Amino acid sequence: MNTFFLWAATIMAGVIAIAGGYERAFNMPKWFANPPVSFSLINEQSKKAQLFWMPVQILFIVSFIIATITNWQFSAIRLYFIIAFACFLLVVISTVAYFLKEILAFSKMLATTPVTPALQQRADQWLRLTTFRNILQFISLVMLCIALSKS
Repeated sequence: MNTFFLWAATIMAGVIAIAGGYERAFNMPKWFANPPVSFSLINEQSKKAQLFWMPVQILFIVSFIIATITNWQFSAIRLYFIIAFACFLLVVISTVAYFLKEILAFSKMLATTPVTPALQQRADQWLRLTTFRNILQFISLVMLCIALSKS
């Protein structure tokens, strides 16, 4: 069994889960603390976030693909790869289809935009739903840890 890339994918999944959880617990509540005034924090942090998230995601994807290809023949861990991939794919699809579009809209709002119940509801929903992304990232990590333990 080829464990090098499985270790790499698991470590990257861990970084993603921990960083995503940290961001959700400590940064994102500040973004939505006083909308739309607090939305300016999104722009301030987005450049740094891109510098972090893009390389980490690329390293995860590459190591995960190689780990899957080099270990696919081992039926004992195949299901864990499939579940980890499904969780990761759900995170990517939801991010592209919903989260990215909404966060960009929030970040472009002027601080003088009136706070309406609809705006507050959108902000609360975004924050609530992003928790599910964190859960999916954690499940992906757990599946890779199980695969690693069976290797």
